[in-house]
Amino acid sequence: MTAREIFLRTMRYEPVERPLVIALEPYEQYGVDRWREQGLPAGQSPERALGMDRLELVPVSFSSLPDWETRVIAEDDEYITEVGWLGATIKRRKDAPGMYYGHVDHAVKTRQDWEECKWRFRAETEGRLPADLDALAAQLEASDQPVGLHVFPFFMRLGFYLMGMERFLTAFHEEPDLMHDMFGFWGEFVLETLRPLLGKVRLDFVTFAEDLAYTKAPHISPRVYEEFWLPYQDPIVEALHGAGVPMVCEWSAGNLEPLLPLMLDHGINCTWPLERQAGMDAYAVRSKYGRDLRLGGGFPKEALIAGPEAVDREIERLRPLMEEGGFVPALDDMVPPEVPWATYRHYVERMKSLRW
Repeated sequence: MTAREIFLRTMRYEPVERPLVIALEPYEQYGVDRWREQGLPAGQSPERALGMDRLELVPVSFSSLPDWETRVIAEDDEYITEVGWLGATIKRRKDAPGMYYGHVDHAVKTRQDWEECKWRFRAETEGRLPADLDALAAQLEASDQPVGLHVFPFFMRLGFYLMGMERFLTAFHEEPDLMHDMFGFWGEFVLETLRPLLGKVRLDFVTFAEDLAYTKAPHISPRVYEEFWLPYQDPIVEALHGAGVPMVCEWSAGNLEPLLPLMLDHGINCTWPLERQAGMDAYAVRSKYGRDLRLGGGFPKEALIAGPEAVDREIERLRPLMEEGGFVPALDDMVPPEVPWATYRHYVERMKSLRW
């Protein structure tokens, strides 16, 4: 049974011989570099070195094309401040550029700024989709790994990167017309970008990558989600399900729970990574929302920090839910840099040893 078959059968609550052993979150380059010093072979990803399953992602760009010109604003011995992706001005630590960054400024401060950057987001721009979709579709049809794509950025991250968190969140109350225009434009852009793929490439999942919540609660209320998200998200979800995409997933860390009823009612039938320290326990979510909501992640990064014994206890705790189905176990966040390569290898090898 291939990893693709296991993914699809798991999400349909059909019998499988083993769980997927997969990383739903990306790896921090800083952590991977440390693992190189601890035994990860040079030139190999953690998945390849450990024989893990993986997500086969369709190479689609929802980013700005062309992007803003990268330029350095300031630099000293410790930090570099530069204009980068989506026009955000970012201050980074030189010794760990991926581990810490601060957003200093943003491209969209006024309605006119937003109007002037729309041209960077056109579905027909060359480079947004693979050049030969027919060849890609045939290649992906033969894949033994789950095939899907991430819509990144989606609404929340689009606003955060272009406007900054404070301005973005207050704009729902102070400039609702601007937010409706932004979300309406973005919904159409995403849909037009996806249309050439739908029906041609068989997708097992699509995620909306936006991180809608922090540790205690969502960044927005259900009322804001209902007013600003759903009118522009619903057509995308309907198109995906209409094209036979079985899993439409909300990819968000933090405590997403207050928004889950609305998401389920509007066609989102999966969420990951179920961040445990934010209260998103897989058993609690399953108990409250039942089998209609499929789950991914849920394995606390804190167990890997604690060591192999904690890893083993957590595997046994989650095993009944793995066997029930509708749940793809994976780490609930990026691997923290303090996790040794030996502990991560132990986690993967224990997961690979499971058989039902």
